[in-house]
Amino acid sequence: MLPGRVLDVSALVDIAVAKTEYSRSIAAMCLFRGGGICVPATSLAVLSISPISTQVELFELVTTPGVKIDDFTHGKVGDIAEILDGSRDITAGHVIWCARATRWPILTDRGAELVQYDQNLEIDPLP
Repeated sequence: MLPGRVLDVSALVDIAVAKTEYSRSIAAMCLFRGGGICVPATSLAVLSISPISTQVELFELVTTPGVKIDDFTHGKVGDIAEILDGSRDITAGHVIWCARATRWPILTDRGAELVQYDQNLEIDPLP
């Protein structure tokens, strides 16, 4: 069941600061087994609040083969707005859009919140 994962902000923070080893382990396993990692560009806002010392971990991750940064282009805005249905959490909408596009679980600590937008999402919860 490890084809790939969509990383939400919390997973990126977990990778950057090594709060747990779970996110790093899942990302490594997905890449090792030939799957992939999808990082919505809107989730990369975490870089703006990360100390320089932890940004290295994120930079290494996003430049690894098999990791795709999903851009936030005009063509997706309507779909994401439809997902959000009036909510302003653009990152949540983008993460859900990526999960639908890849059909991969979302690695996150806010699964209950994301499932409110789409009950068919597969969530890989952070411990």
